Order: sequence, then structure tokens, then C-alpha cells
Amino acid sequence: MAAPHSPDGDAIQRLASMYMFKTVPRASLSALLEEAPPVVYAAGHVIFRQGDTASIALLVLEGELVAEVQGPKGPHKLGTSGPGEIVGEQGIFVPGGLRSATVTASRPTVCLVLEPELMDQAAHNPAVVAMEQHLLGTLARRIRRTNQAIQHVWKAGTPAADPATGDAAPTRVAALRSWFSGIFGGD
Repeated sequence: MAAPHSPDGDAIQRLASMYMFKTVPRASLSALLEEAPPVVYAAGHVIFRQGDTASIALLVLEGELVAEVQGPKGPHKLGTSGPGEIVGEQGIFVPGGLRSATVTASRPTVCLVLEPELMDQAAHNPAVVAMEQHLLGTLARRIRRTNQAIQHVWKAGTPAADPATGDAAPTRVAALRSWFSGIFGGD
């Protein structure tokens, strides 16, 4: 279970040292901490489960979170998130959506819990504006990487010949290419 962590000068200093908050006044950071007090998650604590309803996001102040998805062969590690990273942003942009991954604290981790109401009610706070700008940049980079991966698969996707018959056998790439073609058109 998560334990509250009292906001102090150390938490303000951690926020102030993050790139996204480099121009944000300390008073705005303090106001953010009042609205989203730090919470400590113990090592091994599962914070989000894949498939659960999303209602919050987390800004990591210290520690590390690990994201995994359950696949047919077991869990697959997607990556880690550390200080200055926001995890689970779907919870603030699409509350009620389903979590796409399980997120666990790999060691004791301190986070700010970001609720959709915070983003609305404190929209005038420069710290919230900085987080929104950071999130938009992060999402744009993810979309670009996804588009590049799709283009790579699209360009590489030709069905391989079945050695036994010589016929073109469907491959995962060919199936994906066909699926994308159905959505976006093209060959």
C-alpha cells in the first residue's frame, strides 16, 4: 500500500531540479505539492494492473517504476521510468480507459499522484502547464516512433514463399501489412 509522504523543501528541490520545471517558480511547485502530495510506494508494490480502469497518472520524484505487459509467453518488460517521468497519463487524459500495462515499483519510489481534476482545477498553475507541455512532447515522440515502426514494417512486409509449395505464405508482417492496408488503404 502507498504511504503519504509529507511535502517538504526536499520535494520542492526535486521538482525544481527536473527539466520540465526549470522555469517554474518555487511557489507554483509548492502549490502543486499541496494539490498532489507525494506518495511512497514500497519495492514490489503493483501500482497499476494491465486491464484495470485508469483514473490517475504518476510523476516519479525518486525511485523507479517498471512497466510490463502480459503476453502469450508471460510478462514482457516494456521499460522503466525514473525521476521526472510521468507514468499512466491515460488516467488523466482518458479517465475510465483500461491500463495497457502493469506498473510496479522496483524499489521504494516517491511519486506525485496526478488526478484529472488537478489538471482542470489547477490549469492556471505554471507547474501544471509545464507538466502538460512535457506530456504533449512525450506523446508526440511516442507517436513519431510508432509511425516510424509502422513505416518500417510496411516497407519490409512482403509475404515469404512457402518452401514446400512455392506459394506466398502469410507471415506476421504480411498479416500486419494487410491489417494496416484495411485501415489506411494502399497496397
